[in-house]
Amino acid sequence: MSRINVIEKHTASPEQLELLNAIEGQLGMVPNFLKVFANSPVALRAFLGLHGVSNAGQLDPLNRGRIALALAQQNSCEY
Repeated sequence: MSRINVIEKHTASPEQLELLNAIEGQLGMVPNFLKVFANSPVALRAFLGLHGVSNAGQLDPLNRGRIALALAQQNSCEY
């Protein structure tokens, strides 16, 4: 039993579904933490906006990937 509601495509509102489809289109999947963020489409849009801003920084994609991989490994992330 989940203590936090996770939004799946079959239970999503039209607004939530639009956001989840956009995420899946970019990543090929929707991480669980973004399914939780989808409980508040406003919060999810804010997070995605922040994520977009961080991609416009000065680090090249290879170094951003290395940092993401190191953090995922440190956090025992399964994806």
